[in-house]
Amino acid sequence: MIFVVEVPHQADPSAWFAFDLDDLLRKIESRAPGLLAEAGGDPDASQAPPRCRIFWTDAEATAAFERAADPLWQGAGWRARLALREQLLAMEVLADDM
Repeated sequence: MIFVVEVPHQADPSAWFAFDLDDLLRKIESRAPGLLAEAGGDPDASQAPPRCRIFWTDAEATAAFERAADPLWQGAGWRARLALREQLLAMEVLADDM
């Protein structure tokens, strides 16, 4: 399972999953047509803060969620961490102990 956390500039963060690489590419293309064709051509893109993070396995997503000091989770980034937590719970990767 692949997990994706999106952190748009002017909207709340969201998290979603894909079953495999083909599913991931289909979902990216359906959310942002043409994005994959444009990727890699912007030299200023490395200067911008990341707007999306991909976790390639359940273990990687869980470890990232548990890493509270991750810069992505700081400040308003707690919403992105919460979105990932909710997705991990929905997919039964994490147990809801609360």
